[in-house]
Amino acid sequence: MPVIRVDVPNGTPLETQKRIRLGVKDAVLRTLAPKETKYDYVAVREVVAEIGDGAPLVQVDLRPGREPERKKALVDAIAELLEREIGSPPADLYVLFRETPSENHYCGGTPLPAWVPADV
Repeated sequence: MPVIRVDVPNGTPLETQKRIRLGVKDAVLRTLAPKETKYDYVAVREVVAEIGDGAPLVQVDLRPGREPERKKALVDAIAELLEREIGSPPADLYVLFRETPSENHYCGGTPLPAWVPADV
């Protein structure tokens, strides 16, 4: 699973943050990386910002190879979730994708193998 960080406005209730975290993890499994995952790398954090002025910001760190259609499906799913949970219009969502080669991804000190699409 890619590493995903979601910045929400300061004061967002903890229960809402938990629902966002679980919703983003579900969106990743439905769109970007439809495989069983052993680890959960989704974090939601509060930032000093208001909706449309720095929040929500979503950062996605992943290995290269994901198709643009899957990335767009993930963004659409997260936008829908954040609109429902915190009232953020989809136009205010900013998503930053960072792609890092697999040899720079480590788990327990061992480089991870290259990413292979689920349908291969």
